Amino acid sequence: MKVIMTGMSKTGTKTMCSALRILGYKVYDFEEQFWYLGPEFLKAVNEGCTTEEIREMLQDVDAVTDMPACILWEEILRAFPDAKLIHMERKSEDDWAKSWNKQIDAIRSNFTARCIVPLTPTGRYLRNYTNALGRAGFSLQTFYPWKQPSVNLPFCKLRYREHNSHVRLAAPKGQIIYFQHSDGWEPLCKFLGVPVPSVPYPHRNKGGEIIDEFVEESEMFKQIKKEITFLATIAFLLIGVGLYYFFR
Repeated sequence: MKVIMTGMSKTGTKTMCSALRILGYKVYDFEEQFWYLGPEFLKAVNEGCTTEEIREMLQDVDAVTDMPACILWEEILRAFPDAKLIHMERKSEDDWAKSWNKQIDAIRSNFTARCIVPLTPTGRYLRNYTNALGRAGFSLQTFYPWKQPSVNLPFCKLRYREHNSHVRLAAPKGQIIYFQHSDGWEPLCKFLGVPVPSVPYPHRNKGGEIIDEFVEESEMFKQIKKEITFLATIAFLLIGVGLYYFFR
């Protein structure tokens, strides 16, 4: 583990993930943390974990971005004390809350994410996983597909403020950079000790549009779609057999 991003979700985590991958790092973002280490991270969030468990989980990973790693940054740093920290914040708490709420609305409005996901084994596990992260990070109400989850924005802003304040207080001074994407490659590469790439600095998930891309392209949703296709086939066959014996 070389890099831990301590910034909360909606502070530019997807862009930072892309930037680090351009620089050659093996990055576990939200998707990879769930797909490859879901049970381990779920245990860490719900019950806690040891330094040795964290070290074993992430020994082959170069960098982590987004949740749940950002809320477990101290545990990860204890396991990898030489890792560098990248911290990002929005211009204001209100800007962050607006972006956070827009992301929640994007998830709510996506039919696949809201209605199809809970019908499959992987989808139900993903729902339990994200519910645990929401409770741990923001005390969000448990998500059910038939009920719109309420979001207490003032409380979320308080948690966001507390997280940022704690990072600034507790992070080792020589190991952290307070970064804005508008700063571009130069300060980031200087901090990490890597060459500046020849490609433009990336920009991902503007306005929360990555939800549709995530549903279409991520490995977890590919698996969910396979499972829903299998279940639909079984249901069709059972209905066919039932109709056959009914009209026989």
